[in-house]
Amino acid sequence: MAAVLCAVLTGCSEDRLAGVCDVVLDGSGSSEPETGFDAEQRVKAQLPKQLFQAGCRTVTFEPITGASRSAYCTADDVDLDPDAAGNLDRPALRNTRRGLAVQRASELLGCVRTDQREVPGSDVLGGLWRAAEERPTGGAGYHLIVFSDFMATDPRGGDHPLNLYEDDLSTPEKRRAIIERLAADKRIPNLSGVRLVTIGYGTLQGRDPVAFPAFDAFWKELLKDKAHCPVEPKKV
Repeated sequence: MAAVLCAVLTGCSEDRLAGVCDVVLDGSGSSEPETGFDAEQRVKAQLPKQLFQAGCRTVTFEPITGASRSAYCTADDVDLDPDAAGNLDRPALRNTRRGLAVQRASELLGCVRTDQREVPGSDVLGGLWRAAEERPTGGAGYHLIVFSDFMATDPRGGDHPLNLYEDDLSTPEKRRAIIERLAADKRIPNLSGVRLVTIGYGTLQGRDPVAFPAFDAFWKELLKDKAHCPVEPKKV
């Protein structure tokens, strides 16, 4: 009898989502699919699955622009598992809310592409920094779902802008020098304990068997040694 009542009454021993997720969106190539990275297409195809797998309840959004930490474009948070009264099909509600998250992400990408105040470029570290600032203080798992090819270009990077289209990453010493410079400029966020998913990582460089290993080594060293991220970036 108790089992029947639990099936009828909403909320009886019902598992609720608890994960906190931040979706970081690189708008620099989202309108140029010929470069191999189309952020909006990737969002539509993969964001619902990633939100489901991470058990996300709260979703926030961060833009990657040429100056991400001072970007103008924003998107409202989405609660994927909101409180509701009555006899509720909660899985259907969550699916609908994930669709809303996709819509918010697409709108943010559209803003980045069209808002003339935004600086062109791809300040990946700035986008990750914004996400790190949103980290919850409680014990809930924190997931960063990053849609970017990680080809960083930040023209507003002060005296030492990062431009992975031009920077020499060919040797461990040269990569380390760039990373140490970024660390000295306090531009690398603390990602300790973050569960990182990188969608689009290395899309452009992955075509080049010579360039990709150096690109990959650069990001892995930076994220592990300086950002203290426990998860290595990988192609998704």
